[in-house]
Amino acid sequence: MDRVTSKPAFVAEALALIAAPACACDAQGRITAANDAMAVLAGVPLLGRPLATLLEAGSADGMESAHARIGLARHEEDCWEGVLSGAGGAMAVEVRSRPLPAASGEPAAGATFVFSRAARGAGLPALRGTLLEQAAVAEHAPVGIVVTLPHLIKSCNPRLAGMFGYTPEQMVNRHPVEMFSSAAQYDAFIEEAIPVLERGGLYEKAEIQMRHRDGRAVWCRIRAKAVDMDSQEAGIIWILEDVTETRRALVEVQAIMTNATVGIFFSRERVFTRCNECFARMFGYGEAEVLGRSTRLLYASEQEYVELGAHAYGVLAEGRSFQCEATMLRKDGTPMWIKVIGYAVNLAEGDAGTLIWMLEDRTRQKRDEEALRVALMENQAILDNAVLGIAVVERGRTLRCNRKMAELFGRDFQGIDGARVRSLYPDAGGWLAARDATLQDFEAGRVHMAEREMVRGDGTRFWARLSGRPFDLDQRDGRSVWLVEDVTAEREAADALRRARDELELRVRERTAELQAEIVERRQAEARVHHMAYHDALTGLPNRALLAERLDRALLAARRGGDRLALMFIDLDRFKTINDSLGHLTGDHLLQEVAQRLCRVVRASDTVARLGGDEFVVLVPGVREPGECALVGDKIIAALAEPVRFEGRSLHISPSIGICLYPDDGADGASLMRHADAAMYQAKAAGRNNYQFYAERMSAAAARHFELETQLHGALARREFTLLFQPIVTTRERRTACLEVLLRWRHPQRGLVGPDEFIPIIEENGLIVPIGEWVIRHACEQAVAWRRAGVRAVPLAVNLSARQFMQRGLVESVRRILDDTGIDPAQLEFEITETALMQHGGATLETLAQLDCMGIRLSIDDFGTGYSSLAYLKRFPVHKMKIDRAFVRDLETSGEDQAIVAAIMALAGSLQLAAVAEGVENAAQLELLRRHGCDYAQGYLFARPLAADQVPLLLAREDGAAPAQAAAARPAA
Repeated sequence: MDRVTSKPAFVAEALALIAAPACACDAQGRITAANDAMAVLAGVPLLGRPLATLLEAGSADGMESAHARIGLARHEEDCWEGVLSGAGGAMAVEVRSRPLPAASGEPAAGATFVFSRAARGAGLPALRGTLLEQAAVAEHAPVGIVVTLPHLIKSCNPRLAGMFGYTPEQMVNRHPVEMFSSAAQYDAFIEEAIPVLERGGLYEKAEIQMRHRDGRAVWCRIRAKAVDMDSQEAGIIWILEDVTETRRALVEVQAIMTNATVGIFFSRERVFTRCNECFARMFGYGEAEVLGRSTRLLYASEQEYVELGAHAYGVLAEGRSFQCEATMLRKDGTPMWIKVIGYAVNLAEGDAGTLIWMLEDRTRQKRDEEALRVALMENQAILDNAVLGIAVVERGRTLRCNRKMAELFGRDFQGIDGARVRSLYPDAGGWLAARDATLQDFEAGRVHMAEREMVRGDGTRFWARLSGRPFDLDQRDGRSVWLVEDVTAEREAADALRRARDELELRVRERTAELQAEIVERRQAEARVHHMAYHDALTGLPNRALLAERLDRALLAARRGGDRLALMFIDLDRFKTINDSLGHLTGDHLLQEVAQRLCRVVRASDTVARLGGDEFVVLVPGVREPGECALVGDKIIAALAEPVRFEGRSLHISPSIGICLYPDDGADGASLMRHADAAMYQAKAAGRNNYQFYAERMSAAAARHFELETQLHGALARREFTLLFQPIVTTRERRTACLEVLLRWRHPQRGLVGPDEFIPIIEENGLIVPIGEWVIRHACEQAVAWRRAGVRAVPLAVNLSARQFMQRGLVESVRRILDDTGIDPAQLEFEITETALMQHGGATLETLAQLDCMGIRLSIDDFGTGYSSLAYLKRFPVHKMKIDRAFVRDLETSGEDQAIVAAIMALAGSLQLAAVAEGVENAAQLELLRRHGCDYAQGYLFARPLAADQVPLLLAREDGAAPAQAAAARPAA
């Protein structure tokens, strides 16, 4: 209850609100106000009457003591026992006094007195003892206890006062509404509790929010009982338990259950008692659907249910947490791989107690682990069966190697795994040189390739070709992987060839000093041929093979890191005009200068490669946005805008650049190259000297490519293909020694389509296989027809593509054609490019051997443009090598081409192979070829490709036969 003011009217109104007898006195102890209960109890008029005449203190001095107590009440609160004289006689009362507030600086204006019945008589000491015991209990009770009169706190224990931030003295005579959040809440609470208490019942409320003195919420559990409902003065006893922390803990637990990313459920005797939403979602149930059901529904079989339970309950009984992984079933029967963790809430309850289970769905992780395990097994199988030695090296030690590596060094796995790399070299000098060269290449971001002398476990030495690169180019001193190949036989062959060459050079040097320059050029040409395996001979840039390798690595890194990369296809505008008008020397210098400028404008991590001709490619990894590619394109255009000065001329060149991005424009290297090429054509169509990003719409060239590919599928059935024959003549007599079979396509609308347009398409889509078989069969039939007509037998040379050559059924197909046509196998010759030969060494050798056994002659086409292994070359049963037209075109003006031709002729002579020069167009070229000992030649100087009906006329002119006889030899149907 709030403190009252000293004004009599206000005091009287306040006393009327108190149910117990109460009155107010002035400073002289006279009654100034009294409520109805006090008037009824006294039975006499009270206003102006001294309170001491009605009240006697419970002590020896009686009224004087009461008078003293009344006087002290003006200064401090007091509580004492006395006897009140009233209409019903004297009665024992408990008196509670409280001073009235005074104006500022004035003495107290009086006091208020509230009376309640007190126990009297012979049982008073026992009653007081009981009250003392109860007071002691209340004083130390762990719950709050308060006794209230209507709208007034009569007394409380320390625990209750502390719950709300007061002392017990501060709580007395306060209005209970101060303990509630609002007056409305208090009123609703009283309306709910009083009816129960009036019936003599026990009122209970599990949870209610109340208010602390500082305003924060206090959650309480309340129980109440009326002391005596017949007397309001007896009051109500309330017991309040502070459940704030308990409620907060429950809220936190519920929050954990609700927001947990793992399934959680509680069980008792293996029956669901509670679960969270994640568990229900994980197994496909509703949250209430599993409650009260056995946990058996999670298991695929009774045996699994029993075994896991026995294991789990045994562990939990020891006070430890239980963990395992097991297969469980969703509601729809789908199996899941689940990680299970269990805890016992109360060990004292044993098997009947509550258990908490947390379940994590590890199905995807398990599937990924299995896929990784299978991949590792596959990789291990590849390593174990690889034909090269493979080892992983870190800090100068071999960490792991395959079986071939152990065989190369004559050791077992235990003998080489963990061995120091130094022990694989015969001496410290060789090891130090290899280590320094490797560090230089790794620091420059290059793959280290070298041939080194190594030592086996038994001390014998051998030569090995080493190829190593770091796992991570950013950590070049970390782990590296090495490929090791025994090249002792190759080196011995090369040494033998080198000795023969040195002897030849010595004899030539003794005879004439003029050939010295040619010998130097030939050595340089040999070095370039070896270097051309991975680099462009003219510019020194990575070639197509090395670009493909780096692009594959960059794509793999981009997929792992979620990055983007760009591929920029660059074609030099009008380069052919400069090359044709000013000569190849000028064109070559221009290409070299372009290569240097491209390398200067890109980052060290980018790759600049030359594909051939005037085509360059820039690989740009780590692209964040297309704008970066545009910046690189602008730099390239600006760099090439500067004129190139050569031999007094100022050459101007511009690029057309096509740009495509991974993964936006393609997911593999082939599609990225194709799309970048299409974008480059778009740049040329847009006026050249610009860059274009790849778009979905196809360029005109791409549309033509697609149209040709579509029409090629039915061209063979529509008999649109035809064969032409170009003579291969002897360089001395210029007499036809062989006819090369050339495929042409007579398109119904476009006319004769050149092989450069459609041959790459059918090689790409696989049509080369059936079309190639048709070419072989048709050529053989034509040769037989000529022979029957009496035409001189001339061998036919048929080209085999790389894809056709690697077809498994090639040998059987050729054998079937020979049987069907009856042609002499000696009249058939197959031309195969050196690149196709070297792609699959062992398989190539087997196929060549089978064709050779049939009597078919074999030749290497376009020799010098690919990469040849001399070790394989000397084992291949080939009879002829064809010098590519690229080395013949400028033969009369280029010393380098002459050196290359001389080197090829020397190699052909050493291997006892005939040589054919392609693309001979003038007599000067023919004369130089004769000097170098070239046996055969082919080109427009002798004859253009001829139709089948023109071949007999050509042979007849050479043989001097009658024209009528030649005309009788008609082409085969």
